[in-house]
Amino acid sequence: MNVRIKCVVDNNVKLSSKFWGEHGLSFLIENKEKILFDTGQTFETLSHNMSVLGEKFEDISKIFISHGHYDHTGGLLGISKLSNAKIFAHPSIFDNKYKKTSTIPKYIGIPYKKEDLPDISYSKESIELSNNIFTTGEIPRTFDFETVSDKFQKKVGNKFHHDEITDDQSIIIKTSVGGVVILGCNHSGLLNTIEHSKDLIGDDVFLVLGGTHLVAADDNRLSKTIEYLKKYGITLFGFHCTGDYASYKLRYALDKMYCRGFTGFELLLEFGGFHLGKDTTCQ
Repeated sequence: MNVRIKCVVDNNVKLSSKFWGEHGLSFLIENKEKILFDTGQTFETLSHNMSVLGEKFEDISKIFISHGHYDHTGGLLGISKLSNAKIFAHPSIFDNKYKKTSTIPKYIGIPYKKEDLPDISYSKESIELSNNIFTTGEIPRTFDFETVSDKFQKKVGNKFHHDEITDDQSIIIKTSVGGVVILGCNHSGLLNTIEHSKDLIGDDVFLVLGGTHLVAADDNRLSKTIEYLKKYGITLFGFHCTGDYASYKLRYALDKMYCRGFTGFELLLEFGGFHLGKDTTCQ
């Protein structure tokens, strides 16, 4: 099974490249079809980077949305005008999502209305997007230190409630030697997501890449995360919401089992393992 994964949007960009960076995330996954996982914060950046990669929106057959935050969904409406791709997501992605600030809560949800995209296929359960490529569905929260900050809020009527971001999902690719997990923002927690992924495919996970949401993690959480990754020999490529401090700690502890991702990053799964694209190096 050969699968190519390209990062179309990330906070960081490939050095000396023409890519644009922004606070957001998007991956292009290609086997016998092309699947777009999240759409970044703006269609302008997504479109520019797709062009740099030599990719066309009309070649995308499916789009999967990890969760309903603006930095993962901002390009979706623009794509829908250029592509007939089928869109998949959790039914709660259009909840009124906010984040606490020092003044009033800031809206961080999808920047358009549900009615603007009426043909989304919703599911809380795991589905097979393509051959051996699955969504996680809702992810059980079993590790008590992987909590969602109470800064994340959901507005119901006129009241704000803690948003556990239950719509947060990831993608699992099942290979002959185990699972590869691609994360959006991973509000569900890295260890929670990996354990759930292992249960779904009935095999171990050997590689994880994407937004880890360790940007605000304390040293206790980072220590337990590192211990777990070492124990199971899992390589991690941290993108988007991993953060500088967490990236430093992960790189120091995991050495070559950790690398910071960026726009233009490319990875190929083949022959029972993986290797980086010919122009991709660990920055």
